[in-house]
Amino acid sequence: MRTRKQREAANLPGTPRGWLDAAAAPGRISLRLAATFQVLETVFTIVQWAALAWIAQNVLGRRAPTWPELGVLFTGGLLAGGSAWSAARLQAAGRQRISSGIRHRLVAALLPSRQRRDEPDAAMAALAIVELTDDVAGYHAQALPQRLSAPVSMAVIFLVTAAVQWPAAVILVLSSVLIPLNMRLAGLLAQEGADERVGASTRLGAVVLDSFRGMRTLQSIGAVTRRRDELAGADARLNAMTMAIVRRAFISGSVMDVVITFSIAINATYIGLSLLGYVRLGAAPAMTLSTGLLALLLCPMYFQPLRAMATAYHARERALAAAPPIIALTETDAPPDVGGLAEPPPAGPIAVVLTGVTFRFPHSDHPVLHAVDVTAHAGRWTAIAGPSGAGKTTLLSLIAGTREPTTGTVRWVARTASSPPHLRGCSWIGQQTVLLPSSIRDNIRIGRPAASHAEVEHAVAAAGLADVVARLPEGLDTPLGEGGSGLSTGEARRIAIARAFLRDAALWVLDEPTAHLDPRAEAKVIDALHNATRGRTVIVATHSAALARSADTVLTITGGTIHTTPEAIPA
Repeated sequence: MRTRKQREAANLPGTPRGWLDAAAAPGRISLRLAATFQVLETVFTIVQWAALAWIAQNVLGRRAPTWPELGVLFTGGLLAGGSAWSAARLQAAGRQRISSGIRHRLVAALLPSRQRRDEPDAAMAALAIVELTDDVAGYHAQALPQRLSAPVSMAVIFLVTAAVQWPAAVILVLSSVLIPLNMRLAGLLAQEGADERVGASTRLGAVVLDSFRGMRTLQSIGAVTRRRDELAGADARLNAMTMAIVRRAFISGSVMDVVITFSIAINATYIGLSLLGYVRLGAAPAMTLSTGLLALLLCPMYFQPLRAMATAYHARERALAAAPPIIALTETDAPPDVGGLAEPPPAGPIAVVLTGVTFRFPHSDHPVLHAVDVTAHAGRWTAIAGPSGAGKTTLLSLIAGTREPTTGTVRWVARTASSPPHLRGCSWIGQQTVLLPSSIRDNIRIGRPAASHAEVEHAVAAAGLADVVARLPEGLDTPLGEGGSGLSTGEARRIAIARAFLRDAALWVLDEPTAHLDPRAEAKVIDALHNATRGRTVIVATHSAALARSADTVLTITGGTIHTTPEAIPA
């Protein structure tokens, strides 16, 4: 048995229990209102059952029910149904707010909008966003209203039962003593199973992601069959863990059902024998058909909140198992990104200065970059060349501010001021252009949704898209399919250029912007980039000789160090 201090320590902020409690904040108001409607549902249901019991006694006494009696019966049922519907809607709204809040924090932590030295595990990130978030939100939507409404509902049912037949109320109390022990046992079994299931889900996700990433390699070395067997094994382990959790929940639910059925049976026996005249307690009120039927109808209602809380107990252990992975993904050493720049970038043309920069990934003994001292001049093009895996993309991420160096500094320097790098202060174009299933205009305005029509047209002209837009049937309002169908790869890249131009950033960071393009499309993209970046600083990683020749300076990465090509040094 844990002491009070141990329980308090377990609920401190930063612990799984503390984080789990804090995660409910966005939906707390909706879920408290849901608890209120659950109590109202109990009250109106009692009114409905009381009217039904009274009508049943009158019918057996050969007296037809009156309209007021029928009115109370149907009004109580209608109000109980409306309360249940309102509670369900509020629970769904609270669940949605909680899951949205968690996913917002996860996306903010996983996207490259803050500095970090290591990449999150892709399988765990996918599991957290898709499944673990729902485990946490579902637990709160189920447990918080029940935790608030169950004591009140059970107290109301107990008082009404005691008022009509107190021996039946005593039987309810004695039976309910056994249920908390069963709930605790069920929770311990569920926690063990939930932890195992999270591990099995993560392993399966990792195998699936690795298979997609390396499918060509697997095919080339003839390892597809082996990987298929690994997938089947991981899937079988996940299924086994899931079925084990289901079996444990079934066993604990069966124990609770036995307790509840036993209580209902005792109450039914007492009420039946009392009505037949075989049992008579001197201090108990006289048993009538209406009071006996009402007490019998209220007996399962009394245990319904306990049954719901037992289900929530299983959900709680799943949520506690989900909390540590989410906490690990959202924790970062960098200051939180609240939607704006941590420090505004300097105004005017920007030079990028790297001084003594070394970068190594966690748990790696070999640095990707070592003692780098480089300056990218303001308003000039700097190309970064080197073999695949040499560290070109890592260098770009340091310049853009999505990573921070292990040692050394990276600064953006203008004529009058300097600042640390930040992704929001530059325009980034990568190898893959993300196009939404919307119009060309909306895709260009992703970075600036409030941009005017004239500003979008200016960006289109700067990116060399005017001829492409002119031949489309609806111009800028032409819808694009999923993944940008209807445009060539080069045209999609020029949409990315127009999007970057619309942001009007002084620094452009480009990662292989002409990759996988034929020479003609590559030439058009290079021309569009030079046209759109006049007066701006451009740093581009590339394998393309044509793109490197168009730069003012070419830097080559070999062995973690950077060398400047002599003939490309600007005057």
